[in-house]
Amino acid sequence: MTDDRAAKTLVFIHGRGFKPPKAVWRRLWLEALLHGIRRDRPECLPAFEAAHKEFAYFGDLSNPFLSEALGRPVPDDAEDRELCLMRLKRYNRTEFREENYVVLPGYSPLKEAAADSLGALLGLLHVNDPLIGSVAPDVREYWNPGSAFGSRLREPLVLPLKRALNRGGEVLLVSHSLGSVIAYDTLWKFSRTGEYRIQYSDRKVDLWLTLGSPLGDETVKRHLKGSEASGARRYPSNVRRWINVAAEDDYVCHDQRIRDDFEEMTRLGLVDSVEDHRIYNLAVRQGRSNPHHSLGYLLHPGVAAAIADWVSG
Repeated sequence: MTDDRAAKTLVFIHGRGFKPPKAVWRRLWLEALLHGIRRDRPECLPAFEAAHKEFAYFGDLSNPFLSEALGRPVPDDAEDRELCLMRLKRYNRTEFREENYVVLPGYSPLKEAAADSLGALLGLLHVNDPLIGSVAPDVREYWNPGSAFGSRLREPLVLPLKRALNRGGEVLLVSHSLGSVIAYDTLWKFSRTGEYRIQYSDRKVDLWLTLGSPLGDETVKRHLKGSEASGARRYPSNVRRWINVAAEDDYVCHDQRIRDDFEEMTRLGLVDSVEDHRIYNLAVRQGRSNPHHSLGYLLHPGVAAAIADWVSG
């Protein structure tokens, strides 16, 4: 009989925007991860399959909110997501390069370039919030102190993360887009607030993998839990290693370097290391290049290698 306390657990949380039903999302993410590991590191498949897996899904909360805020129905786009994954599977490990990225249909670096040139300035001037609200009302509502939306979006991660930490084995947290902001806030609450600190302050996530994360953006950092505190209390203290993966032209993570934004965490001994990796995301959605899409991140050789290395010890 195996000792469950020594088992590894992977916890996944998706990003913002409309999401397919949980069963579809879970299947697509697992299929992308399995393909990447099978393609590049097949010897690690048994370890990946043996690991516990927890899925934090908040699409049932954000979908109706977005539908009302944007005035359009939740899209039935599972078939297009399947097609995206099928196309990604055609690439071998060595083909996730610039020359294959720039020939994708609808390729354009303009959004990311605009975010690079304007993002930092707008963030410093504190005028990003209404702009964010116009294109991402779910993000604005997540930050609304008068709304329960933020705590409701964190709750789907709280329970899986508790279960993972309670098992006693190592934990890998994989978060995409807004999911990385929710993960940061949840990790901060687990290590800094009374409701969790007594039980969980000494339990750490072994590896936090952020994909297409906006955590380097000045406006985002200003809204994070603990942002008004000073010293060690400003940051979560329950992450051992942090790997951040950002795709070329992904405008959501236009500030693609996390390490310099959170270097104080390393200096204070709150995290052992923070790494930044830049990739080419070859995902195509609705007939156009989509460098922010989660499946393109999950299936990338760099992400597959990070997860394979972790599960195999």
